[in-house]
Amino acid sequence: MNASQQREGLDELARESERIVNLILHTNMPRVDIDIQIENLREECLRRYPGTEDIFEMIYAARFRRIWQQFHEERPTEGEPWHTAWEE
Repeated sequence: MNASQQREGLDELARESERIVNLILHTNMPRVDIDIQIENLREECLRRYPGTEDIFEMIYAARFRRIWQQFHEERPTEGEPWHTAWEE
């Protein structure tokens, strides 16, 4: 993969990330559907750039988690599973 292809791939991932952020901020899409979108982005990121799962977690998953928590008051009740692929 040359530098131009790598930059194009990163730009595509950034656009997809922005799309997911917009879904979180501007739609009433259920959490489970957001989770699916995030997992698809994770898989695409790892397909393009194998071995980057830690980077995905630090950049994308942390961002999605922060935005969700900031703009959605939804909290689990005690004993309710709440862990998803993009949460700690």
